[in-house]
Amino acid sequence: MPKSQVRRDQFGGVLRTLRLERRLTQEELAEAAGASVRGIREMERGRVRSPQRRTVALLADALRLAGADRDRFVALARVERQPHDRAPVPDEGVAVPGDRAEVPHDRVPTPYDRSTAVVPGELPAAVPDLAGRAEILERLSALAADVTAGQPDTASVVVLHGPPGIGKTSLAVAAGHRLSPAFAGGQLFVDLQGASPDGPVDPGEALAGLLRSLGVPDSWVPVSPAERGGLFRTLTRDRPLLVVLDNAASEAQVRPLLPAGRGCLALVTCRRPLTGLAGAVRLPLDLLDPAAGRLLLAAIVGADRIAAEPAAADQLVKLCGRLPLAVRIAGNRLASRPQWSVGWLVDLLRDQRRRLTVLTAGDLGVRSAFEVSYRQLDPMAARVFRRASLIPGTDFEPALVAAVAGTGEETAAAALEELVEAGVLLTLGDRYQFHDLVRLYAQERLDAEEQQAFRAEAHDQMVGWLLRRTRQAGLMFEPAAARVDSPFDDDRAAAYWLDRESGNWLAALRDAARRGRHAEVVAVTRALHWYSDANSHRHSWDEIFSLGVAAARAAGSPRDEAVLLNFLGWARYFCRDRNTDGLAALDRALELAQRIGDRREEAWALTYSAAILIRIGSGEAAVDHCLRAVGLFREIGYALGEHSAAGVQGGALAALGRFAEAADLHRAVLAFYSRGSSGLSRTGVAVARAGTMMSLGADLAGMGRWRAAADEYARARRVFHRCGATFSEANAIHRYGLALQALGEVDAAAEALRAALALYAALCCPWWEAQTLSALAALAGSGPGRAADARLLRQRALDRCGELDAPEVRTLRASLRRELAES
Repeated sequence: MPKSQVRRDQFGGVLRTLRLERRLTQEELAEAAGASVRGIREMERGRVRSPQRRTVALLADALRLAGADRDRFVALARVERQPHDRAPVPDEGVAVPGDRAEVPHDRVPTPYDRSTAVVPGELPAAVPDLAGRAEILERLSALAADVTAGQPDTASVVVLHGPPGIGKTSLAVAAGHRLSPAFAGGQLFVDLQGASPDGPVDPGEALAGLLRSLGVPDSWVPVSPAERGGLFRTLTRDRPLLVVLDNAASEAQVRPLLPAGRGCLALVTCRRPLTGLAGAVRLPLDLLDPAAGRLLLAAIVGADRIAAEPAAADQLVKLCGRLPLAVRIAGNRLASRPQWSVGWLVDLLRDQRRRLTVLTAGDLGVRSAFEVSYRQLDPMAARVFRRASLIPGTDFEPALVAAVAGTGEETAAAALEELVEAGVLLTLGDRYQFHDLVRLYAQERLDAEEQQAFRAEAHDQMVGWLLRRTRQAGLMFEPAAARVDSPFDDDRAAAYWLDRESGNWLAALRDAARRGRHAEVVAVTRALHWYSDANSHRHSWDEIFSLGVAAARAAGSPRDEAVLLNFLGWARYFCRDRNTDGLAALDRALELAQRIGDRREEAWALTYSAAILIRIGSGEAAVDHCLRAVGLFREIGYALGEHSAAGVQGGALAALGRFAEAADLHRAVLAFYSRGSSGLSRTGVAVARAGTMMSLGADLAGMGRWRAAADEYARARRVFHRCGATFSEANAIHRYGLALQALGEVDAAAEALRAALALYAALCCPWWEAQTLSALAALAGSGPGRAADARLLRQRALDRCGELDAPEVRTLRASLRRELAES
């Protein structure tokens, strides 16, 4: 064939034939020749018709061509660089891109006729089953409308960011197809390979591809990246263009690729938020909500199949961590296994050791998505990533990570921020959290890369640090003499830490108990006593103090055992309304204290037992117990214990109808706390005073002084609220509502009781919910046409009584049943 008749795609065809003969992929040839995969692909398709001489030589080397074969290959490329492929020569004195005599890009003539410019449509096919992204799509549509309308101050760059597998690319492509009619200049798509193990695409290389997509012949693509960027901006200045920059690595990679026209919009996807891109709108992608997860499954598997197993479908979405990639893979596996039930796949996923393996379908895999980010971490960040998977709670602080990683807190904090930037860790203010599937991957890397001895050492460091910090926090509520070498400024700071780290320190306490670290368990549980008094229903105190009792017994320390049995008895009756179990623990504490001669713990056992005796209607016995306790406390000179027992004695007198005597005792106890001689922390004193105000309010109510009682309850409620003592606050509001009811202020009473009910429900206190519902039923029944409301409230109250077994519960249950039968 004469040279003048050589087909323009002949070089590409020969290149492809030679590559296939040598069994090379495009990626392998690109790597061997030092070229881009995109460049190889476009040459083979005939879109690059004038490859540079250096490129041709490198390709010949990579294909191992020699002699005549090499000469023919090079000559064929030379044929395609003949003048018929070139644009007209520019006027004399005007530089073309790449010439040394440069002129500004806004005056460089375009190397092709604009009237025949290519209108690219490069968006990949959109997934047909995008779910849970309607709100973001609507926002992008509104933004695109503003951009194309030329609205001033409208952002022209949107960053869709989030962790691996969150669906950034799927959303960007779907949005691109939806918005494409608004961008008549075309749609460009570039995979920037920011998470590729081979490294991200060079911005200059990406610019060359963009210019070719806009119709610029390869011979007219400037050599320098700066000139390529200038030409790209020139070509996009007056052209309404949508550019999707997928999988970006950094701001520096993205900036040169942003179009210049006011009618252009760039959608960027990245695991990082790219905070350095000025003026960009950042849209973080969240996990799918359960409903969206079911919709995605139904779209892949079929609605009928998902509807047949709704509970299993919900569990499947949960086990996938509501991560779109994981849900999609699960759906693909079900779609390819029509004989599988949804429940069968759920059972496979329950095994955490196999979950990431199960979540693999073809070339899609959750593990591989995480692997890319992990391999890009620096060694310290990778260590922190692995070690943080040992932390038992759902979230954690840098100080705890430093302990488990064996590094300083500043180093740990910097590594955690790198992990957030890499998209493998979530941030919650100043705390951090793994996605469930990412945690499993981190545990895999820990097992694979660190020896068992090092893993055990890291785990023990973490447990020891948590136990020490928990004990230090608890001691902040003790008398001042106990607060030594504490990292906390005051008891409020300590309470804040204990509340936020409860999932971690409680798990550490359980671990220490299992591993026989008895002395540490005893020290921690004893230190938490006064904190528990102010946070009675926030943690599982019956379990915590049970661990302490068992540890003290195993350590052979009867004194510690007596102390912790008293704490356990309190937790059972006060926190769990288990009066019988509480008395059993306190009887053991009393017997043990008497046997070892510990009068202080003997007195506390009597005091706590008296509180239960009041509850079960044994007021006289309660008074006797309190008198004995007051005497013992007085003998050993323990004023705090003496006045605590006196306060309970006042409650016993009130239960016997001796309200005036009870009020005198309670006023004396209030005066003691007001003098500031108890030695308790600020929060401890406030809670003790408010508790005594509650008792005084009950005395006043017993004397029929309802307004004075309501005032005491209101004051107590304010104190409890400031101290974060939610259960006691609910009690104060409850009693305040009853006082208002007695005063005939029905609407205000109902409002207060509903507020108390909400707090009780949040704390899961069924007995107190039942009492409040019963009181609301009484109020509802007093109104005209409200019988149905009252009946519903009584039925709810009866349900909340449940299986509770105590005299007061039995009395309320019988009353509710009688009222329901009569209604």
